[in-house]
Amino acid sequence: MIALVLAWTGAATHGQGLRGSTPAPGIAPLVDDPGRNEGWRGLAPLESDAGAASRAGAASDAEAAGLRTEAPAAPPGAARTDAAGRDRQRAQNRRAPWIDPDPRRANALASGGLAAPAPPTAAARPMSSRPAVVANRRTGRMPRRPAAAADPAAAQASRPATTTARRPPTAAITLSRDEIRALGPGGRGVATPVQPRRPVDVPIVIDRTQGGGRALPNANPLGRGAVVDPVTGEVVSFARAPVVEADPFAPTGLRLGTFIVTPVADATLGYDSNPRRLHDGARGSLFTQSYGEVQARSDWTRHEMTARLRGTYSAYFSDPGVNRPEVNAVVTGRIDLARTTRIDTEARYNLTAQSPGSSNLPSAPSSLRDLPLVRQYGATAALVQDVGRLQLTLRGAVDRFTYDDATTNDGTTIPQAERNYNSLGLRARASYELTPGLRPFIEVGVERHAFDTPVSSGGLLQGSTSSSYRIGSTFELSRLLTGEVAAGYLMRDNIDPTLVDIRVPTFDAALVWTPTALTTLRFAAKSVIDETFTTGAAGIQRRDFSIELEHSFRRWLIGTARLAYGQDIYVGDPRIDQRLIGSLNLVYRASRNLQIRGEIRREMLMSNQAGQSYSANIFLLGLRLQR
Repeated sequence: MIALVLAWTGAATHGQGLRGSTPAPGIAPLVDDPGRNEGWRGLAPLESDAGAASRAGAASDAEAAGLRTEAPAAPPGAARTDAAGRDRQRAQNRRAPWIDPDPRRANALASGGLAAPAPPTAAARPMSSRPAVVANRRTGRMPRRPAAAADPAAAQASRPATTTARRPPTAAITLSRDEIRALGPGGRGVATPVQPRRPVDVPIVIDRTQGGGRALPNANPLGRGAVVDPVTGEVVSFARAPVVEADPFAPTGLRLGTFIVTPVADATLGYDSNPRRLHDGARGSLFTQSYGEVQARSDWTRHEMTARLRGTYSAYFSDPGVNRPEVNAVVTGRIDLARTTRIDTEARYNLTAQSPGSSNLPSAPSSLRDLPLVRQYGATAALVQDVGRLQLTLRGAVDRFTYDDATTNDGTTIPQAERNYNSLGLRARASYELTPGLRPFIEVGVERHAFDTPVSSGGLLQGSTSSSYRIGSTFELSRLLTGEVAAGYLMRDNIDPTLVDIRVPTFDAALVWTPTALTTLRFAAKSVIDETFTTGAAGIQRRDFSIELEHSFRRWLIGTARLAYGQDIYVGDPRIDQRLIGSLNLVYRASRNLQIRGEIRREMLMSNQAGQSYSANIFLLGLRLQR
């Protein structure tokens, strides 16, 4: 044993002498190898160069012989054994492989018993007075990086000078854009999945629930209805409160192609105390009223088209002679030629029966077998041009009115073909938008009535020319008061010189006042001149006023009270009629598709001509189906 120790000591001493002695001539001196102390050390602790230099001068005999009395303490954060160092290096490579671009080199050195070079230490960040960056409370994301400068040299010069350790050249790692975004500030370390591009204006709406209301397992934590940009993953907007329907019982309609169609069917049972509107000897009768309506509205991004067709038939049990139909069809269209130019069109058809109390009946109501029918065919076209806040409108209209022959109780036919006439009208209107809710206007119009029979059976020339002038305004005051008011002057010149020309002021209005969400008040006024076939009268000057109060006791229970007053002045004849109508209406909306309706109405006509006044009470109860 003593011999072995002496032999090992001699070999070690000989090696030290070789390192410290001068080489012989012709032999190259030994170059100091910085890695000579990094050879195989077995399980001995790794020792830094600084620790070895501190103990170089105090080597003992045991140390010279290669023996160590005790293991020196490992520096803080260093592994005590080679195996522990290799395990720590592998864990570091798994956690952050981007720190060392070639982790296989370090693993190979460690497995061969050689310690890998220490990774460069990142320089400490300089102190800054700017506040710390925090994540967004709503999204949980960090703010984006500031935009890169256009000039890289200027951006480099603007950065503060910092002292960093020189890193040995390494192979570059290529990262995708998604990986860079995920690893940068604000990311969560997970790259977004690759998905196809979508148009910029098409957002992604995330819903937390399915149709049945069951929450999805991967529900969006940002909330229901959050809109996320499909490219960047940023939240564009968050969920808003759902829009409340203005009328939850309104029909939804059926979609047929690009149109939304709304059908309505109504069946009513009623009682009329005076079906023929007689002054004396009235006899009441039960009646049924069948009503049907179909509305269609286009769902186009440009242009618009609407259609409405409705029909009513009233059948009286005790007096079939006053059975009467009523048909109304209107088709409107809007053609958008440009952003500031459009064309409005309308086509219409009306079929009505002359009222039993009308003064235009060819005979007394009690002597007629049936009520004669009146038909109207018409069309309107308008060109609307916007010039800044100024709007110019030119509107033309053409209508034709035809009258069916009347039949008396004894079978005699009363021809009415001489009453057929055509109406041609043209109106020009200019309006200016003073404020978003106030638009005053000026309107001028002309109209001509041309009869098929120039001379009536009474020997009078038929036909007239009218002109009207109006000034008014449309307004919308905080959505509580909306509508249109206009005042003007109307002049009508008759072809027959024996008939009096008409000069009357006019007042037209259509106002809607909504004091509360449950109450609506409507007011309407209208002034017109109608044709009359009363002998000696040049025309009928009509003025109508109506007021209607609608209140919702509940969303499903609506009551309406209406009062209307009208005055008919026969120009050229002393006759003056006054009309008064009052009604109460109640609607119970059982569902969106079913309604029960009831109405009580009273009609009165007060005339200064004997035998023309009448009154009637009407009661209605009906069922309405709509879709």
